[in-house]
Amino acid sequence: MEEIARLRKLSGILYGVALALSAILPVVVLIYAGKGVTDPSSLLARAPLVPAGTPVSQVQAGLVGALGILSVLPMVAALRGMARLFGRYAEGVVLDAGNAETILRIGRALVLVALFAILVPTAQTLILGWNAPDKVLAISLDGGTLGFLMAAGLLTVIGWALREAARVKAENEGFV
Repeated sequence: MEEIARLRKLSGILYGVALALSAILPVVVLIYAGKGVTDPSSLLARAPLVPAGTPVSQVQAGLVGALGILSVLPMVAALRGMARLFGRYAEGVVLDAGNAETILRIGRALVLVALFAILVPTAQTLILGWNAPDKVLAISLDGGTLGFLMAAGLLTVIGWALREAARVKAENEGFV
């Protein structure tokens, strides 16, 4: 009983954090994108492979900002799913088919987050380097992104396992 009370309390806190982050994160990205459009050359600081002094147009800055906004969507989806899941846990609903589906959606969204973490900076660097005398293409995969991708895969597998456990639970309740 003590474990359930602890789970409900922590889940209530995490519900608030996930919900707040899902609202704050897009606003921060929109502010950053807006600043980039109003001062396109400031974006070069985020693309160290593009030579300093390379001219950056507002169109380029807009495309970079649009990619930034697009790349935050899977994270917002994951955070909203986490808020839903933590809300259910705070209510005391743990082993449930709906929770399993939510965990699966969170895992899939986090896989997209990891893929976007690789692809979006590459695309943004290409856009910012359109006017550079020397073109540069760099794709990087670091240990953090790889670990994040593995964690997303783990969540997906846990979602599948929880879905099966919820199915067995429902089947067993049908026998009683």
